[in-house]
Amino acid sequence: MKRREEIFEVIKRRPGVTFREITRELDVGVGTLQYHLRILEEEGRVFSKRIGGRRYLFPCEMRERAQRILMAISTENRRKVLLALLDGPLTQTKITKKTGMSQPSVSYHLKSLVELGVVQEKRVGRKRIYRVVYDPAMLARMIKEYRPGLWDKMAEKLADLIADMEGAE
Repeated sequence: MKRREEIFEVIKRRPGVTFREITRELDVGVGTLQYHLRILEEEGRVFSKRIGGRRYLFPCEMRERAQRILMAISTENRRKVLLALLDGPLTQTKITKKTGMSQPSVSYHLKSLVELGVVQEKRVGRKRIYRVVYDPAMLARMIKEYRPGLWDKMAEKLADLIADMEGAE
């Protein structure tokens, strides 16, 4: 029972946490975690969503809009793609150049972001243009509120980027 409450507290504190993150954070076995999650889901306290091979866990009161954003920012590469798109709509080729990621990787993450409903795809002739559906300020608030460690990490990267740009002048 104590272990189940620890698991629930992690999910409440960090909505959108993945199954694997909980196993690492609480040092709990896969079978034990599966057992407690099943009970928490049956009690209506948590629910899970599976996207791209990952299982994300949320408290039941979490709104769907927030769920989508938290799943979208859960991996570094998805965050890179989202950050590139915050400047405005881009083609996949431009996203690839901006992020330094491979074309297949960008394609994979764009597909996930479109599936989550965070990014919209529009065909223009033979090209596809991608844009973020959510307001950038809302994305920033979600990151700051639910992933403060990620917020700090992004702030450090921004500071490094500014320092690099000043050094290049």
